[in-house]
Amino acid sequence: MDRNRCPRCGWPLAELPATATQPVTRQLDYVRCVCGSWLARLDGEIVGATRARPTR
Repeated sequence: MDRNRCPRCGWPLAELPATATQPVTRQLDYVRCVCGSWLARLDGEIVGATRARPTR
């Protein structure tokens, strides 16, 4: 899994608007992807998401 992209839609995290980030602590934050998933990042790497990537 690419830790710099949404696991559901593949959108690059660097391209999300700054207002999409909800900082919780210095190491953990939550980011809302353009696809609607909430992504949990620990030290800048995705460690969880609210929805799995769709199977094709």
